[in-house]
Amino acid sequence: MKRKSIILLTIVGIIGLCIGIIFYVWNANQKEKEAANYALYAEYYNASDVLHLDMYTREYERTGNPHDIELTPTHLTYDLLQRWEAITEVIPMIDYPEEAIELEDWLNVYNTFASNRFDAEDASKEITKRGGSETTNSMAINDYLLYGSVYNDYFREFLEENGIEGPDRRRWE
Repeated sequence: MKRKSIILLTIVGIIGLCIGIIFYVWNANQKEKEAANYALYAEYYNASDVLHLDMYTREYERTGNPHDIELTPTHLTYDLLQRWEAITEVIPMIDYPEEAIELEDWLNVYNTFASNRFDAEDASKEITKRGGSETTNSMAINDYLLYGSVYNDYFREFLEENGIEGPDRRRWE
């Protein structure tokens, strides 16, 4: 009788251990999936913020699937894209994702914009150090692309010389 009890307890212990391992693996997979969904949601959110897109989440809230988020361009988006395209024509090291824009693949557009940041900063420093000034504005191009803001006179001259902005097209700051 004692031997049967030991065998039964051993079997129950092994089954319990297997169930625990299965639950642990399932729980780890769920956490991974949640982390991936959160990262994708954050990318959609960042794209909507940077590119001035409207973000519709009604379907996402129902399903929990970030692929159900809809990004829609606004007039601010089109203004940003117009400035970006104009800058790209005179500074070719800055990429412009024409095909992604045509396909309205806004995450790809956002990723291209983000990957341009360091090239835009380097180009901004070069443009704004004219006139022997020791201080440069590394964010001149990014500020211009994002908001249409021109805070640096050397950058304003650069835009005017390249036909991107003119004295009659200056924005009020």
